[in-house]
Amino acid sequence: MKRALHHDAANPRQARSAAIALALALPLACAHVAASAPSTTPAPKPDPAAVQEALETDACRPGEPSRACPANSFTPQPYVSARAYAHLLAALLAAQSEDYPASASELREALLYDPESPYLHTALADAQIHLGRVGDAEEELKAALRFEPQYGPAHVLAGRIEGARGHVAEARSHLRAAIEAEPESPDAYRELVHLETSVPDAQAASAAAVALEQVARAVNTRSQAAERAEQFAEEHPGSVEPDPEGSLLASAARLRDEAGRAWSEVARSFADKRDDSDAELAFARAEAIDPAGLEQIAARASFLETRRRFPEAREEELKLLARRPEAPEVLASLSRLALEAGDAESAEAHLRKLIDLAAEVDAPPAAGPAGHDGGGASPDAGAASSELAERTDERREMAGSLLRAGLPLLGARRPAAASPAFDAALRLMPEQPELLFYRALALGGRGRAKEAATLLAQVAAMVDAHPGPTLLGAEPAALALDARVQSALALGRAGEQETSLRELRALFAANPLDEGAALGLLEGYDRAGHAADSVPLFAAALESHPGDPSLLFTLGSAQDRAGQQDAAVETMRRLLARAPDHAGALNYVGYSLVEKGGAAALADAHRMLERAVELRPDDGAIADSYGLCLLKLGHAREALVELRRADALTPGDPVVLGHLGDALLAEGDRAAAASAFRRALERLKAPPAHAPSRGRASARADEALEERAPEPNDARVKAELLEKLRALTAP
Repeated sequence: MKRALHHDAANPRQARSAAIALALALPLACAHVAASAPSTTPAPKPDPAAVQEALETDACRPGEPSRACPANSFTPQPYVSARAYAHLLAALLAAQSEDYPASASELREALLYDPESPYLHTALADAQIHLGRVGDAEEELKAALRFEPQYGPAHVLAGRIEGARGHVAEARSHLRAAIEAEPESPDAYRELVHLETSVPDAQAASAAAVALEQVARAVNTRSQAAERAEQFAEEHPGSVEPDPEGSLLASAARLRDEAGRAWSEVARSFADKRDDSDAELAFARAEAIDPAGLEQIAARASFLETRRRFPEAREEELKLLARRPEAPEVLASLSRLALEAGDAESAEAHLRKLIDLAAEVDAPPAAGPAGHDGGGASPDAGAASSELAERTDERREMAGSLLRAGLPLLGARRPAAASPAFDAALRLMPEQPELLFYRALALGGRGRAKEAATLLAQVAAMVDAHPGPTLLGAEPAALALDARVQSALALGRAGEQETSLRELRALFAANPLDEGAALGLLEGYDRAGHAADSVPLFAAALESHPGDPSLLFTLGSAQDRAGQQDAAVETMRRLLARAPDHAGALNYVGYSLVEKGGAAALADAHRMLERAVELRPDDGAIADSYGLCLLKLGHAREALVELRRADALTPGDPVVLGHLGDALLAEGDRAAAASAFRRALERLKAPPAHAPSRGRASARADEALEERAPEPNDARVKAELLEKLRALTAP
């Protein structure tokens, strides 16, 4: 799905601006080094044939034009000579392909010609960092600063290393030295902002962002003046130095971009501190500097999503869509946001648009016979290889977006709606294990448990045989383990409970600290009707691994399903003491406090559940807990919004429907309340046999795939619903 760029050749100013923009967008390894070279030093412009001949004949000398080194091939500069530049060019190309060993080797060759070049020493340090050789990188940076103590890029890298070690004062010293050496380079400012937000010190980060913004505005003013001078050179000769090469325009564009990103990072830092007013101000400054900055728009959308301001978040994503109308990642985000806002129809509509776009992407070619490349090499072989790599990246990007759009629907008990996303992604990347994994979960959610179990076992074997990068960044070993756990659970759903439990026990024994393995075993016991038997097992594991968060959560969940609610609350509080932002524990304790009632308990519950819903806005159980809390606090309108979201995220849950009916009744909509109660009672009829109950602590996607399972308090819930319905319909 390639889109051609069209430029107006008749307008040289537009053509030059477009060329500058394109150059700024090109990825280049060591960009933070190259971009930080003094602005008075033009970048060398080698002739490729001359570079190759210089490399082969060693005939090029700086400032000595010849056939191998013509005068217009190299612009001599103080950091890299012509002979060294040939190796530098090869090093940069290798780094662009992430071949850092080759890049480091070429840079060492370049240093043979320019042993005192701070540029080359710093570039080699950057390659060493990518190779994990931080000590070697530091030696190169010391050499760079020995030859030129005020070399800014070396200070930036040294500051980054010190910051990663937690040496904040040393990192600040290096970054301030870099700013002093090159006050119009954005790299040191951005690194300083990042350092201060990691401390965290949002005020200090703001100060660094202010300084960068001032530089960006000053350079932008000069760039605009140069543009005007160029336009009116005949009328105003010599008034302002023009910008014939576009260097000021390029510098202004980069400074503007980086200043916008800096303020976005500051905004996220304030948001992490729960300082929403300052976060909004920082986002506003980012927008004022760079209104069209895609990264800033995306950052604000994410912030608004965590605050449950879903309509505003969707507006930000629509801004992105307007800029990039066929961007798959934006459509995936819009689908997720729509579902989180309770609008399942829009979520599915965005997914359908994404699937239509995926159909335009070329499918991978069929593999030919082993060892056959279709003939000898041709002059276009390199171009064909580059195009193939581009199409592979395009397919991977589209498949990842389809996966991210399908997962929320899968977790919201809509496996039929999610399945087309996984099928479309598999057409782009056949036999991709992660996609097969989620397709299998969707099959299980549609009642095809045996088929799902077989496919999941195949996924585990595939990952073991050929571990590779996953679309969502999970470790291959973790994906293989999840596949085995889900395969065993699917066997249980297919009626093979003994086999299922045996495999789940073995997986937990081998991986006691993996939360998926632990919760899988709990579900297996619960399905068999023996949840209480699992409590001693998890308690014993916790004794061997004291304080482990995954075991604490699993033990609390097991105690809840065994009817030991007081013990479960105590266990979940122990977990929160160690992991205050554990969403499942916050939800469990918060819901327990809501059921307890009382002003103090509700205040504590509101605090916990507000944080839980920020951490997991797509979890229907948490949305239900928070909505019920708001209702009991007397905020019926806000509660109704949250409970409608909960119903969209966990459709058909009778407890959620009961709470939704209560909120509708509080708002005076008696007919809608009665309808919600009837739907809840319908869901309580004829529950499937041999299905596990689902505790309040967790609303994981894999659990939500099941048809509605019986709960221990179903009889009480049914009696309460019948009483409410009788009261509503009584004459």
